[in-house]
Amino acid sequence: MFNLANTHRSIRAYTSQDVDDNLLNDLLMTGLRSSSSGNMQTWSVIVTRDEAQKQKLYEAHYEQPMVLQAPLVLTFCSDVFRMREWIRVNNSKQSFDDFLGFLTGAVDAVIAAQTICLAAESQGLGICYMGTTWWSADDIIKILGLPQGVFPVTSIVLGHPAEDPPLRDRLPLELLVHREQYHILTDAEIKAAHAARERSAWARYNANEELREALAEAGITKVTDFYTSEYKYSKELHQRVSEMLAETLKKQGLWL
Repeated sequence: MFNLANTHRSIRAYTSQDVDDNLLNDLLMTGLRSSSSGNMQTWSVIVTRDEAQKQKLYEAHYEQPMVLQAPLVLTFCSDVFRMREWIRVNNSKQSFDDFLGFLTGAVDAVIAAQTICLAAESQGLGICYMGTTWWSADDIIKILGLPQGVFPVTSIVLGHPAEDPPLRDRLPLELLVHREQYHILTDAEIKAAHAARERSAWARYNANEELREALAEAGITKVTDFYTSEYKYSKELHQRVSEMLAETLKKQGLWL
């Protein structure tokens, strides 16, 4: 398990080989057995195989080719709808239609997703998470027919790898792990801790001729410039998506 976790790579290219139904069910069962707040299991996963549905998801996920290449797209959702329906049919006092209900289900959904990903990788399959689930939550809700109380949290593509990419760099452990209390780094510590990652990331960007030319044209000379530029995670993007998420949570009955 240590080796499996420490050698994870996101796979973005897949063969045409399908994933056997029995294997898929075994993988989904590992998600079912994952830790869950209060054992309420307020999460759901939508399994997409249909090519027409995948085409819609491809467009929602900013036309990432892996959505069409991989045989499966799994969309994990915070789901208090099912819990509230159970409460309703038993004529009990309602709850969970609020932000805490959403967050509780969101955490459960991500725990289940990661369990399934580890199980899939143990069987030689590849996976890749799609952060664009947040960016297009409103569209994904329509595509998948999600009722009030259900909200997409994360998505993965799943299939047989058609690539063997190298391990990506990670930050030093001491940047993420704090002992007893949070440690705020000095400016010098920040620069030293990020130096290796900046070098490897900049080299990777410049290895792509099209990206290298775009960065030069935009006057981007640092990795941090790139991260907050229009090519990556600009403030304008964050503001627009944040406003959409807040509005969509309200529509789904999951706000304050």
